[in-house]
Amino acid sequence: MSPQARKRFLIGLSALVVLLFLGGAAAWALDFSHQQVCPGGKHWIAQGNDSMGAVTYLCPNGLTVTQGVAP
Repeated sequence: MSPQARKRFLIGLSALVVLLFLGGAAAWALDFSHQQVCPGGKHWIAQGNDSMGAVTYLCPNGLTVTQGVAP
C-alpha cells in the first residue's frame, strides 16, 4: 500500500468514526433527553429497588415509578 493510499484510508476511517460518534450523540439527544421518569417532567426524589431488583423512583407527588414502566 502506498503512503498516499494509506493516508486516504486513515482519513476516511477517521471521518467514519467521527460521523458515527456524532450520529450516536444526536440520536441520544433526540430520544433520551426527552424521556422523563415522573409525570409532569418533575425530577424524582429518591431511588431504590423493588423486591424483584428493578429500579424504582419516588416522585414528588408520592407516586412510585418502576424503570421502564410508564406511570
